[in-house]
Amino acid sequence: MRELIDRAKVVRRIESLNVLIRSHAGEIELVDLSPSGVVTVRYTGMCAGCEYRPVTTAGTVEPGLLDVPGVTRVRVLGARVSDDAMQRIQATMDSADAAQRAVRLVRRIEIESTEETQGET
Repeated sequence: MRELIDRAKVVRRIESLNVLIRSHAGEIELVDLSPSGVVTVRYTGMCAGCEYRPVTTAGTVEPGLLDVPGVTRVRVLGARVSDDAMQRIQATMDSADAAQRAVRLVRRIEIESTEETQGET
């Protein structure tokens, strides 16, 4: 049975990822969330034309979003990378445990954000 996707969780994860991506003067924005779990995003700001987008996608954005229950795939609009090149990038990221570190980091950002919000009330 397919898990339902909580749009709020996807939006929250994108906000957490953007904490990291803003250090490069850019962000990602949610374009679409399909019932089958495909999340479509686009890079904005300086990241929109950055040649390192595939590395950021493979090492941070994709693993961070795939960690959200129900997300099955991540699509990035405007990406111009062959499947072979993306597989090589992902293999490099996997060997360096980059994806797992990115997921731990965005989870920590979400926890800290929740604690800050609770402290304000």
